[in-house]
Amino acid sequence: MKYIDRISDKQLEKMLRLSGAVLVSGVKWCGKTTSSRKYANSEVILDNSDEGRDFIARANAMPADLLDRKAPLLIDEWQNAPRLWDAVRREVDRRGEKGQFILTGSSTPLSDEARNEIFHSGFGRIAHMRMHTLSSFESGFSYGKVSLSQLFKDGNIYISEHSDRTIEDAALSLCRGGWPSSAGDADEDALEIPYLLLDELIGNDVQRRIGDLGLRKNPDDVRRLLRSYSRNIATQASKSLIRRDLSSNEDTPFNEDTLDKYLELLDTMYITDDLEPWAPSVRSKVRVQGMKTRHLSDPSLAVASLGLSPEVLIKDFRTFGFLFESYVIRDLRVYSSILNGRLYHYRDSKGLEADAVMELRDHRWAMFEVKMFDPARVDEGAANLLKIKDKIDTNRMNEPSFMMVITAGKYARQRADGVYEVPVSLLAP
Repeated sequence: MKYIDRISDKQLEKMLRLSGAVLVSGVKWCGKTTSSRKYANSEVILDNSDEGRDFIARANAMPADLLDRKAPLLIDEWQNAPRLWDAVRREVDRRGEKGQFILTGSSTPLSDEARNEIFHSGFGRIAHMRMHTLSSFESGFSYGKVSLSQLFKDGNIYISEHSDRTIEDAALSLCRGGWPSSAGDADEDALEIPYLLLDELIGNDVQRRIGDLGLRKNPDDVRRLLRSYSRNIATQASKSLIRRDLSSNEDTPFNEDTLDKYLELLDTMYITDDLEPWAPSVRSKVRVQGMKTRHLSDPSLAVASLGLSPEVLIKDFRTFGFLFESYVIRDLRVYSSILNGRLYHYRDSKGLEADAVMELRDHRWAMFEVKMFDPARVDEGAANLLKIKDKIDTNRMNEPSFMMVITAGKYARQRADGVYEVPVSLLAP
């Protein structure tokens, strides 16, 4: 299979130049190992194979000996041998050289026993990089004619571009997901991958970790939780709301402590990927809400959890709208990473909302609303962004570099009010 160039490749290259080791984390099947192999000269795979179990035993007994291989050494699923963390840190100190190790993992240690094996944070020796599934630009769905980096340089440039992608194309891309292993597959096959991955995550990966939390194995509970999460995707659903949703058709309420542990587990396995709230400096006394927005690592997991398809989404635009927002958020996360930025969500007590705020390291920032294609909804999204802009205290922070409504439509332009309207199929970092 031909390698798909990743936006994160440049990040990994840079981190290997700057740090002795790099930890690449992300949800299973997002491409961590494949991308890391581009830069590794040797590897140790700590999986459930006979060789992997042998490596794990050796890593637990003599971790330093396992590191004596040509650099950069790739250690895949490092969390299966937590003692390697401190061994890597010590070896980086001993060698005094950059780019020695790449650690990958689709989960972080949860058990007290595993945590007790790690005595140092790794700060200054092990850099962290979060990897996501393929963005629309990486998968080829987006033509990449509208560059976010260019807009951050000049937020008032003329844009007039056209995309031939249809709403049906957007539904198909969303349901296929950003899984590198299926990027070249026929639609019929690629649409099955999220279902297969969801079954693997629920039936195997999650169940193996549940014992670390002192819970009994129960795939049905995890499936119900992910279904509830998917129903509430792109919303600020509270834990109590999710708990009520889980308990609605049951004889006994879903245990609150169990829910907390499940949510922690899904987070540490990078299956959920909530969007943090943004707290800007505002002029008015309006209260900025501090609740996270619910998202999964790839919206196709929500599609599989709810038993949907492209055809069903086209007939259910309300559900499509929430999932499309999550699809765009996934793309913006990927794009923000190469721009040295972070992504947030804004909502205040007056109901004003920006689906995403991208804030760069140098304090430049931009706001985004996500609307499918209805002109009235696009107008509403642009108006909301302008209202939020008026609330920002520009004596304490910069004005936005630009504002944008991202759609599933066909045309990219700058509106008369200055807000950009851009299809996701034209967007690039």
